[in-house]
Amino acid sequence: MKHLFEYFWSSPYGTPEELWFGQFTLQHLAALVAMVVLIAAVVWIYRRSSIHRRKLIRLVVGICVLSMELIIRQVGFVVTGIYSAGILPLHACAAATFCVFIDSIKPNSWCREYLYAIGSWGALCALIFPDWADQPLMNLFTWQSFLAHGFLVAYILMILVAGEFRPSIHNLWKVVVIMAIFVIPSVIANNTWGTNFWFLASGSQGSPLAPLQQMAGSYYIPVLAVLLTVVWLVMYLPWLVKKSPRELGGSYADQ
Repeated sequence: MKHLFEYFWSSPYGTPEELWFGQFTLQHLAALVAMVVLIAAVVWIYRRSSIHRRKLIRLVVGICVLSMELIIRQVGFVVTGIYSAGILPLHACAAATFCVFIDSIKPNSWCREYLYAIGSWGALCALIFPDWADQPLMNLFTWQSFLAHGFLVAYILMILVAGEFRPSIHNLWKVVVIMAIFVIPSVIANNTWGTNFWFLASGSQGSPLAPLQQMAGSYYIPVLAVLLTVVWLVMYLPWLVKKSPRELGGSYADQ
């Protein structure tokens, strides 16, 4: 117990292995339960709020996720003296963070479609298979990661549940454009500094991507592309069979 908060304000790296919270341990499961409660609470409050209050909630969530990325993560790693190229905000969830902030100021189909098509399940998978499991549970950067991904899931769920957004397969080209904006510099960074943005270089350890890469070998990237296409078909099929093609919550200007 005396070591519980010893590493809270320090670098999460280089800590004793016995302090790592690990994947699917009691500590990890407890953190997941906390995230489920947080997400459910945010969605419930948002669903019952007025239009004016919803705007405020979106803005608060947008500012929170951006602050966690730019202030706690980016500045925090600089302050602790362990900043590296791998911390650059180029991952899929970093793109989702920017989309949440932009959409919280001005709701738009570009950001919302990306959040549904990539950010939602990307953040959810990050929570289930955290690549920061080799950190102490009681660490600032550990909870920055949990909370940032939790709020990403909460944001897309709250606008879906409130009927303010209807995913459209016709907007997937916008998702591809946003992906290109982040993937292109990510590929350059991966080749230059040996980073692993978007997990294009290798599958995240402890996630299904690791065995997938082992089986796919040199076909890893094409297999990822096929897998993403399948995921999108599954995610958009329910919306294709809906009778009404219009947005359920009115125009973006009304939000």
